Amino acid sequence: MELHLDQRFYSSAFGGAFLKYGWFQYNLNEKSHLKLGLIPAYFGPQQFNSHSWFFQLPFYLGFEDDHDMGISYDYENDRIKLDIGFYKNAEALTLGDNNPVSPNRYSYDFSGKNKEVNQFNIRFNYKFGEKVKHVVGTSLQYGGIWNIDTEDIGNHSALGLHYKMDYKRWNLHTQFITYNNKPKNAVGESRDFLEQAAYNFPYNTAAKASLYSIGLAYTIPVNKGLFQSIQLYNDYTYMDKSIATWEDTQMNILGALISIKPLYIYVDYASGRNQPWLTPNSTDALTSGDGTGKWHHRFNINFGLYY
Repeated sequence: MELHLDQRFYSSAFGGAFLKYGWFQYNLNEKSHLKLGLIPAYFGPQQFNSHSWFFQLPFYLGFEDDHDMGISYDYENDRIKLDIGFYKNAEALTLGDNNPVSPNRYSYDFSGKNKEVNQFNIRFNYKFGEKVKHVVGTSLQYGGIWNIDTEDIGNHSALGLHYKMDYKRWNLHTQFITYNNKPKNAVGESRDFLEQAAYNFPYNTAAKASLYSIGLAYTIPVNKGLFQSIQLYNDYTYMDKSIATWEDTQMNILGALISIKPLYIYVDYASGRNQPWLTPNSTDALTSGDGTGKWHHRFNINFGLYY
């Protein structure tokens, strides 16, 4: 039996202290395992679809580095990797069906009047290649959406296709996601969007959309004392919303990761068009947009101590 735990500490404005994940793992054998607790919600490339500190847009919609309460089975050999998970609910800080989800969390989940329940995820990866290593995979997600007002359950579904390549110092990630959220909101409340939240920051998201992501990185080894490497990268995502009159969302991160263990330094130049963390109108950025079509930019340096 193994215990896996990741506790994060941020400022109170950023959500404060919260658990990223925490699970018990039972190893059936060298290739297959069972997990129980706050476990990965398997979707997309393993482990991340992004290279930067800001991640890509799938993260802000709950499709990257997400963890929920449940049980899972995983199997991996030289060629294939299969992950199957059932999640009773997202991480909860209060008990009861009618208590809204707290925005003080690491992973983006439905919030406000809607909550995730009874979710199933299946992810399959196939690996091949020697000099050039390839991974192709697909992800499926289906679950319920409990509405606090109506006490009725809608549903949400998503399909993902991804490809990953490693060649010498180069790394490439690509992904396509299409999703459809169908909440059972109260009469008079729009079903075209849902609220999602993390890091003490809620905003509205389009109920139906498709995302196209690509990320390319090049690693420069250093290996001098604690100074290990510098990774240069560029990550880009385009979000196409199902409502034609809504503005699209785009996000691009140009940056570098400097690894001086146990310190990881991200230096990012983030650009976004209708991206909630990068635009003044964060509430509607992932729905109708801000109406200007302008790009906004942020230069950010993050120091992370991992131990």
